[in-house]
Amino acid sequence: MLEWIGSLRLREHSSMRVVLSLSRSTRIAGLVLLVGGGYLALVMWAISPLWALLPGMLVMLGAVLTSMRRDFIFDREDGVLRMERRALGIGTRSVVPLFHLRAVVIVARSVDGKSIPFSPVTPARYIAFIDRRVGNAIYLDEARRCATLLTMAEAIAELTELRLEYDATFCASE
Repeated sequence: MLEWIGSLRLREHSSMRVVLSLSRSTRIAGLVLLVGGGYLALVMWAISPLWALLPGMLVMLGAVLTSMRRDFIFDREDGVLRMERRALGIGTRSVVPLFHLRAVVIVARSVDGKSIPFSPVTPARYIAFIDRRVGNAIYLDEARRCATLLTMAEAIAELTELRLEYDATFCASE
């Protein structure tokens, strides 16, 4: 239901660069929680300071969502993938050379996390990640429908000349 919070969107796509970043809906949801929780905290504070704890937690969650940043910049000119993650002013930056990447992968997983064969009854989540030659995979995003993930993966694969791996049966069935 809330899968749109924290999802990546294709922000820029050119012949030399692909930029993925968090959607605006994440920031808007954070602002709604921040303002709504702040108002509720003030109202509850008048009743009892103890009652203001739960709305105060909503304010904190809203602050985290509002300040959250997640960017993936695939730069063909520099030959690198720049990854930036930030929340509440605390962030990490990583740079991975494009030749360390092996493939862009989209897989279908069931709710319990196992690979599943095609079944219209079984609920599935599609997960997009970048497989590396050495090291752990780089998680991109997940969704109930693979159309947005496929668009994102195709843009990355086209720019970086990586292999695109996905199960066509799952995507075609939507």
